[in-house]
Amino acid sequence: MDPGFPLPERACRADGQSRLVGFELEFAGLSPDGAADAIQEVFGGEVRRESRFVNRVCDTAWGEFKVEVDARVLKERSYRSLLTQMGFNLEPETLDNLDEQVLRLASTVVPVEVVTPPVPVTEAGQIESLREALRRRLAQGTRAGLMYAFGLHLNPELPDLEVDTLRSTLQAYLLLLPWLKWRDDTDAVRRLTPFIQDFPAEYVRQVLRPGYRPDQHAFIRDFLAWNTTRNRSLDLLPLLTHLDRDQVRRALPDDPLTQARPTWHYRLPNCLVDDPDWRIARPWVDWLMVERLAGNGSLLEQLISDWLARGFSLTDQRWIQHVDRCLARSGR
Repeated sequence: MDPGFPLPERACRADGQSRLVGFELEFAGLSPDGAADAIQEVFGGEVRRESRFVNRVCDTAWGEFKVEVDARVLKERSYRSLLTQMGFNLEPETLDNLDEQVLRLASTVVPVEVVTPPVPVTEAGQIESLREALRRRLAQGTRAGLMYAFGLHLNPELPDLEVDTLRSTLQAYLLLLPWLKWRDDTDAVRRLTPFIQDFPAEYVRQVLRPGYRPDQHAFIRDFLAWNTTRNRSLDLLPLLTHLDRDQVRRALPDDPLTQARPTWHYRLPNCLVDDPDWRIARPWVDWLMVERLAGNGSLLEQLISDWLARGFSLTDQRWIQHVDRCLARSGR
């Protein structure tokens, strides 16, 4: 275990096996080929190129990494079909050149994304070696361009799937979200994009009301009543699909892309991969504070009570200061 990349308080699942975590890093300035080379340098494996927009690095110790340009129209190269429908039957070499030009144009706004396989939390600190390899190859992070709304996504597996774990973790996240934004200094452009929207105020009040103790069906029902989108800073749809695919599909019949997995999908942090002082461990430690608060029932209840009784707004600087003091007293 890397001491700079601490373990969760609950590092194992209920079956005694290590919890897993996946990472998704978004950046510009480096092609999918270059990103695949960085992965191979650090973790070995075999690079398999599917197109100019998608690569896989297979047979690493952790499994398969995926590198892709994060836009469906590019990954599927649907513009090729459009040209065919218009009567343009281009030679393969011309199509390859077209792909290259599309990739060059798209790179100003569409990130390249590295998606890791799930890795044991005891080994997760090794991800810093990949971050450094990407930096050396001049990958550009969130603040390298005015319109770079790039993020780092963390996908930590839950220690168990009990509804009380789901509820308490979500409550902790809602209470800490302004503090997390302050800690991460979430980029202004990213806040303006639709990708990390806040939860609706009505839903926040529902989840933080006294005595909120839903069963699993009610927890999923309440979430879907206000959140029929993945564009939340904490995306629950993969987890809820894992728990009850039918219930989610009834609410979202036109969402074929969400893959079921027993993880949170934490989308808030910036990806400052070009900053030599930045570490993935920083947002990881912040996420662990969410889990720590969720496991501290008395502090969680105190913060819910404070928020209700004192009339704080979760966007209020006073709330951030209050949370910071409470976490400090709890020995963060």
